[in-house]
Amino acid sequence: MISQADAKTIAALLAAVGEPTRMLLLHRLTAGPSHVGALADLVGAPVVNVSHHLGVMRQAGLLDDTRAGRRKVYALRDDVYTAGGGAGVLGTLRRGGFSLVLRTEEAAAKVRAKQAG
Repeated sequence: MISQADAKTIAALLAAVGEPTRMLLLHRLTAGPSHVGALADLVGAPVVNVSHHLGVMRQAGLLDDTRAGRRKVYALRDDVYTAGGGAGVLGTLRRGGFSLVLRTEEAAAKVRAKQAG
């Protein structure tokens, strides 16, 4: 059984990534740090919306942000995200004894096909 504190940490992680735009942003950030404007272009959403989503993930402890001139640059936290991990794996998020494996689209499609039988 997990502790109450771990349960809260895991729930915060799931809430932070459990939204389609946030999942897209998370996948984009596996490639490395990026500023809000570039991320907004990549996911096709307004900057203000992307900024909000990044703030939610930062508050959940998944992201760090730094200033680069007038731009705010976001990156996955090193203590939460580990890049790689095998063929088709972008990386793994770990919080409170819970792991979330991020796969490439091709690898995810293979997993879905295998599960479908």
